[in-house]
Amino acid sequence: MSYERFQVEVIELGSRGVPLTVANVVAHLRTPPDRVQRGLDRMAREGLLELEVDEAEGVVVYRVRGLSTVKPAPLVRLREVRPLRALRSTPVTFTRRSATPAAQKSVTLGVLLGALVPGIGLAYAAPMRVVLAASLIVLVFGKLFGASMIFGPLFWVFAIGASALFGGLYAVRYNQEGHRARLLA
Repeated sequence: MSYERFQVEVIELGSRGVPLTVANVVAHLRTPPDRVQRGLDRMAREGLLELEVDEAEGVVVYRVRGLSTVKPAPLVRLREVRPLRALRSTPVTFTRRSATPAAQKSVTLGVLLGALVPGIGLAYAAPMRVVLAASLIVLVFGKLFGASMIFGPLFWVFAIGASALFGGLYAVRYNQEGHRARLLA
């Protein structure tokens, strides 16, 4: 792997909230530890990474300078605590927590933005692919039906209603997942 590709992969790992330790980078990139250590040290010398020492773990943790991360929601254990021998025979189930209250999207605002700006208003909580597709559909059909005295107003009523509905649905989905997600998983 080239150094440039290594840089991109490390920054991408940092953006996903993965703590940038030598062990984590080795595990994700499947690259020998000595090469990872040299690459991380080089990135730190070049000013791309900052070094921090995790005193609890006793390891060096690198942080991408200038990158704001969104950490994935921590895994939560769903079963009660049992003795160790009981855990060996019982499967453990994990799930993701929903978005923190500070990171939640307002469903009302999602509906309002969807209604006020059909298509583009979905950018509040929907994935960008959906926003682009919806905006393109509204633009094309708005131009096509806009000149008609009958179909023009009907199209805009439908577009506003559908965009408002999907704006609210995507805000709810964002709150469930903690990030922009498709409606149907």
